[in-house]
Amino acid sequence: MELEDGDARGKHRILAELGRVEEEVRFLEKELEELGQTDTVPTVCEELLCLIEKAPDPLLPLTNGPLNLGWDRWFQGPDGGDGCRCFML
Repeated sequence: MELEDGDARGKHRILAELGRVEEEVRFLEKELEELGQTDTVPTVCEELLCLIEKAPDPLLPLTNGPLNLGWDRWFQGPDGGDGCRCFML
């Protein structure tokens, strides 16, 4: 009798897992069907991209007025061709 009870539990477990997989397949089929019906996605993405490219980057400051060329020295290499030679003592 124990062997039959063990088989019933194993069978029940397999059927439960199969039901879960079938439910997931139905969900994915529904998502795929909805995606197939959406023709305007490329248009919306293209419009969004245009808006993003036109808007200024909120993390970069806007420069109003003439540029301060003195700042460029901080982002350039040393004047000599030897490069920077810093030695730790």
